[in-house]
Amino acid sequence: MADERQLTELEGAVLTEVEFRGNDTAYRVRQAFEASFSVQWRGSAGAVSPAAHRLEARGLLKSAPHPTRRGKVLAVTASGKAALVRWAKDADLASGAGMDPFRLRAGVWAMLPARERRTLFNRLRDQLEREIEALENRQYEDLPDRIQSELAMTLLRGRIAWIEAATSN
Repeated sequence: MADERQLTELEGAVLTEVEFRGNDTAYRVRQAFEASFSVQWRGSAGAVSPAAHRLEARGLLKSAPHPTRRGKVLAVTASGKAALVRWAKDADLASGAGMDPFRLRAGVWAMLPARERRTLFNRLRDQLEREIEALENRQYEDLPDRIQSELAMTLLRGRIAWIEAATSN
């Protein structure tokens, strides 16, 4: 029987990739992480195989030998699906701001000399606009991908609004 321990964000993401995105090997899940727009997920790509092993040990993933090459084909178990739903419905964790590199740096930006801060804010705005454009032009593989991108664009637009308000003061 699988334990009831809450999934980590990484574990929830791995189960989502396997269950909803059709990435049925640790290699394909790792590739999805490496292709992510999020630097944090790209950086987590090396943690995929250990996470998959933990999920399998907990009875949340099952594996079978790959039919054509070395490695295993992964599938989410019934316990894994239940854990994934519990994880997705955890409003406290889903609403948390989490690790946010923009927010972590924003307080330091206030300490910069005005000219340096303006230059940085212009660079930030340009980068945010490029990221929005890339997301707008992206071909969506599936509904979770489209929704994630819509939420990312909303966040990026909010950051641009914050920069504009900060520069008008």
